[in-house]
Formats: sequence, structure tokens, C-alpha cells
Amino acid sequence: MPYKIRPQKQNETASIQIMSKSEKMLEAMAQNPQRVWGGIAIILLIGAIIFTMQYMNRHEEESAWAIEGEASKLLNEPAPLPKPITEEEEDAAIVEVLSETERFEKAAKLYEEVLTKHASSDAAVVSLFESGIVYEKLEMNDKAETQFLAFIQKHPNHRLTGLSHLKLAYLYQKKGDNAAAIDRLRTVYEIPENDSRDQAGFEWARVLESDGKTDEAKALYEKLSEEFSETPWGTEAKARFILLAPPTEPAADAETPKEEKPMATEEKPKPLPEEIPDE
Repeated sequence: MPYKIRPQKQNETASIQIMSKSEKMLEAMAQNPQRVWGGIAIILLIGAIIFTMQYMNRHEEESAWAIEGEASKLLNEPAPLPKPITEEEEDAAIVEVLSETERFEKAAKLYEEVLTKHASSDAAVVSLFESGIVYEKLEMNDKAETQFLAFIQKHPNHRLTGLSHLKLAYLYQKKGDNAAAIDRLRTVYEIPENDSRDQAGFEWARVLESDGKTDEAKALYEKLSEEFSETPWGTEAKARFILLAPPTEPAADAETPKEEKPMATEEKPKPLPEEIPDE
């Protein structure tokens, strides 16, 4: 039987063109140049905005810290002594030396400037706390209380929060409100990993002692002396505890009866030698 040989069809291999991403991008740019340049313009605009905001924030922080630094200097550093004026400097302007009250008043204004003009800066956080200290020194206790309460409300987990509670406790003691002072002191004492726990505990015990609650004060002094044995407040607590509860002296032992010495037996007189008769 004859066989037909079928001609085999040649498989046509399609040419696959592999284009890189850069080539595709160049082709897209060539087809839509306006869209591409518009996207680039938007990216550049966003970058410029971010850069401007960062610059402005950095500039605001620097300005705020500069004002806070000047206020802190007025608050904490002693007033400079006036320089002696020589004959050549008689006509020169004399530097004004502010009194302590004037320094505190100026510091208060600078802190308020930070809180008003740079409220979102990190310097405003410190300024809020330190402004409370300034008002306390100026004996503006209501204003100081407002500042410390605002700090606790805005920054409950800040490292200065414990000190704010302590400051409030001292203010309440000045007002004669020992119950409110104890609440603040207890709050500080119960905050874990707080550097002011020993001080708060000691002040708490002192308020209890002044209120006549001696037993509670003694128990707290004893606890503080054990828990903070290596801190000055713990040492002071130990001294107060010993003062309130002096160690009792051991009872004297009953006198043991003295050993009675055996009575000495009376020695019988030795018999006299018999007289020898005269011979």
C-alpha cells in the first residue's frame, strides 16, 4: 500500500520582544509627555512642601528653646553682680540689674510667650512646668496650681508629671488641705519607676504625723527606710521612725542571789601548854 508523505508545516515562532522597565517608561513618556511632566511637578511640589514644613518646625523649635533658655536662666541662676565702672565708662549705659521678683516676673512672661506662640513645640512642655514654679515663687499659688494641673492633664506619662503632683501637694499643704496633699503624695508614691517615690512617701508620712496619725506615720517611715535604705529620704525616714518608736531596752535580769560563803567555824583556842612545875 502506497504511503503519502505529508509535508510538515513549519512552526512559526513568534518573536518575543522583551522590554526593560526603563524602556517602557521612556516609551510612555514619549506617548504622554504632559502627564509625565505633570507627575514630576507634583512630586517636586510635595517634596518642597515637606522640606518647608520641616524647616519651619526646626526654626520654631530653635526659637522656642531660645526663649525657654532665657526664662530658665532668670528662674534658676543668681542675678549677675554689677560691674565696677571705670572713668572711661562713666558715660556708658549702665546695665540694669533686676531684683529677684523682677527676674521671676520677666521669666513668667517669657514662658507665656513660648506657650502662646510655640504651643506645639517641645519647649512648650518644659515651659508649662517651669511656669508653675515661677508663679509659686511669686506666691501666685492659684496660677501655679492651674499650670501644674494643666501639665498633668496634657502629659500624664512625662518624667515631670511626678514632680507636678509633688508641687501640688506642697501648695495644698500651704492652704491647709492635708487630705488633698495626701492624695497627690500617694499618687506619686504609687507610680512605678518614679524617681520621686521616696520623697513623696516621706512627705506623706510627715503629713500623717502632723495630723496626729502616729501609728500610720511610723508604719510608713519603717517601710520607706527598708525600701529606700540607700537614699537620703530613706535615711531620714529611718531617723523619724527611731524617734517615734525608740527601741526598748531589754529588761534587766533578776539579781541572782549571791553565793553564801560558808560561815567560818570558830577555831577553838589551842590549849595552853601545861605549866612545868618549878623544880
